[in-house]
Amino acid sequence: MSSPVPDQTKRNLSMIIPTKEGGAPSYAGRKRPHALTLAVYDPAAAEHRANAANLSLSGALVPFLPPPVDAAPINAVPLSAVAPRAEPAWIRAHFNLRLDLTVTFIDEKVVTATDHDPQQNRFRLPTAGVLRSLRPILSPDELDAAKIPCEGAKEAPRPPRLPTTEEEVQQGRTKRKKKQGKKHGGLPVLVCNVHAGTKQLQVTRWESSHGNIIKGEGYLDFITRCCFKEKDIVEIWAFKERSFRLFGVDMCHASPLYIVLTKKEQPPAASVVGMDECTMY
Repeated sequence: MSSPVPDQTKRNLSMIIPTKEGGAPSYAGRKRPHALTLAVYDPAAAEHRANAANLSLSGALVPFLPPPVDAAPINAVPLSAVAPRAEPAWIRAHFNLRLDLTVTFIDEKVVTATDHDPQQNRFRLPTAGVLRSLRPILSPDELDAAKIPCEGAKEAPRPPRLPTTEEEVQQGRTKRKKKQGKKHGGLPVLVCNVHAGTKQLQVTRWESSHGNIIKGEGYLDFITRCCFKEKDIVEIWAFKERSFRLFGVDMCHASPLYIVLTKKEQPPAASVVGMDECTMY
């Protein structure tokens, strides 16, 4: 084994031995070595680093647990409450509507005997559907004409019933004079049905029961020609064209409010062949 060259040995010793007594080491032409620092040994931190290194080397998967979310599963909400209802196929073609004109589903209701009662002479609309779906498409003036409260308005209290007199109680029966019918007025609308055609009626609201109704001259004949039977499910749709101007030119004119009454399509019974036809004319 050859001994180191004297010049090389001198060069190596010069890195750690001062060239002059009491002087600093000479680092000329070489990088200064990193300074050494003292660190307190922490056994827990060392164990954590070792475990992390072992997991990364072994390829183990660490499960990720997200924080809990306050949300219901997707199957907890019925599909009918999310998916929009398909409008009847005949409406848009029958009225020659634009493709971008929205036909709004108001609600559905079960036909009752009072809807055909000549004494009642009205078609009751579901209050929840009127407030939720019909109210947003009406202007403030139209809401006022239909006596539908604006969103956020307080409901007027219902008028109290007239108390019976002492004489009526003694007779064992309540005889109350029939009041003259109050003219409710209402918002003019065009009510439509595939069998009955189109009829101009009014939408208004009873002050006594806060019920929303369709009424007007010729209502009973119209509802008879609609071929609705008691306990039928009827869908209520509405649309209205608003005037639109572009560069001072009327692109489309405003239309009355259309309310469409159509029997809900239900799968026919197994014993029924073909489609039912309306014979009530």
